[in-house]
Amino acid sequence: MPDDLPGPHTSLHYYPWIVVRFACTNCRTYSNVRLALLAERFGATTTIGELLAEFHHNCPHRPRKRNGRIMHRDIPCGGYCPDLGATLPPDLPPSLTGLTLIKGGKDDLLPGWEAPAERRRRVGGEE
Repeated sequence: MPDDLPGPHTSLHYYPWIVVRFACTNCRTYSNVRLALLAERFGATTTIGELLAEFHHNCPHRPRKRNGRIMHRDIPCGGYCPDLGATLPPDLPPSLTGLTLIKGGKDDLLPGWEAPAERRRRVGGEE
C-alpha cells in the first residue's frame, strides 16, 4: 500500500504527505489539517474515505429542522479531497518541483511560422 497513490482506501498511517486537504465543490468550505492531528484525533487506522464522510457530516451549509435534525436535500455535499491520486504533495514549495522538460526543440517550428528562407549566393563575380 505505501507505493500506491493516495486514495479513499488509504489509512492515515500510509498517507504520504503532512497536510490533508478537504474542499467542497458546492460551497466555499475547505479545510487543511495536519496529518499528526488527524491521527491523534481519529486514530492511525482511519481511512481518508472515513474522514471525508466526517467532512460531509459536519458540513456547515446543511440545513437543520427546528428539532435539530438534518434535512437531506437533493443536492448532496460536494466534499472531496483534492490530493487523492496526485503525485506531488500539496505543501511542496514551487522551487523544489524542478524544471519541466518540454518535448521538441529549436529545430521544431510551429505551423503558423514561416520556414526560414535560404540565403541567396552571388553567381559570378570573384573566382
